[in-house]
Amino acid sequence: MRAMRGERRSMAVEREVMGRGGRRRPGSFMIRRAAGRRRWPSGRPRRYNAKHGSPRPVAMKPGRRAFFLPRMLSDAPWPAFCQRLARMARGQVSDETPQADAPGRARLVVAREEDVYHAAALCREFGVLLVQPGAREAVLPAERGWLRLDASQLAAIESFDERSGTVVVQAGCSMGELRERLAGTPWRWHAGADRESIGAWLLRTRGWLPGRCRDSGLEAAQVLLADGAFEQLGPFGVESTQALRSASGSRLVSDLFQLATDSAVAAMLELPVWPAGYRIDALVPRAVAGGEPVPNPAHFLLGSEGTLAWAGRFRLRLRDAGEAPPVLSVQEREDRASGRETPADRLDAMVKATFDAGSVFPSSVV
Repeated sequence: MRAMRGERRSMAVEREVMGRGGRRRPGSFMIRRAAGRRRWPSGRPRRYNAKHGSPRPVAMKPGRRAFFLPRMLSDAPWPAFCQRLARMARGQVSDETPQADAPGRARLVVAREEDVYHAAALCREFGVLLVQPGAREAVLPAERGWLRLDASQLAAIESFDERSGTVVVQAGCSMGELRERLAGTPWRWHAGADRESIGAWLLRTRGWLPGRCRDSGLEAAQVLLADGAFEQLGPFGVESTQALRSASGSRLVSDLFQLATDSAVAAMLELPVWPAGYRIDALVPRAVAGGEPVPNPAHFLLGSEGTLAWAGRFRLRLRDAGEAPPVLSVQEREDRASGRETPADRLDAMVKATFDAGSVFPSSVV
């Protein structure tokens, strides 16, 4: 094929060199030699120059093939972070930094779960906080850059088993949409604002009684851990339906079970209200009537305000329409204002360090 192209090019040069009637033009021998000796700059297309009888390099027009060329990244950390995120993520990235000398503020509209994976990797590299819906503004350090995740496009109800009363939803599914889907069935979900996403509601709602995290209805969650591993957190024991996927997930759960053996946990289980921020009682639940207690690491997400892991999908157990909703009881943490550390504060700090040693997510315990 290359030989044929070279032959055609030589014939074209020969036709241009020859005049009418087959007469050779003056200087045609030098033209042919110049055409044969011409070297091509790398990356430049070849085009025949009919006027001078020789091929010549032609620069590409920037409007035609510019998308093939790499763009220049900024040397400044925050613009480089935003540019790289915009390249890697499918969802829209918006730089919301109020002024040039202020810490960076950006928003990512998540179009797929892989977007969060790329965002978390860049946040670890650049030291940017990964902020989820449900996070409190008060726990966000003003001197550090943030990336807010908007999961409103991940809003599907993926499955609904009316026989067993379980439903699988994405984190951005709204409370109102789920209630509308349950209309006409014998199942109900918790009360809440119609526009609020189920993910944000689970991450902010506190007050489940000690050892009774199952009252939340959360059965399992697909999460992205701080080190970038996707994991499925759910019940252990006879109700377990899926093994842990990653080595980091196995280490995490093992360390959490070790923390649950602390004597302070047993004392907190006897209190009328759970005093800690994180639900380490998820691993030492109270027995269910007619059944055995089932530890469930997914319950650590309850009330965590997005400080432990990113949750993208939930499996929920619905409440029978004739069953009374669970009672929530929240204790005000006045002791934090006094500066005194309590056993609950100590356990919260240990849980946070176990989930997120690199501080990828905000912290509510420091």
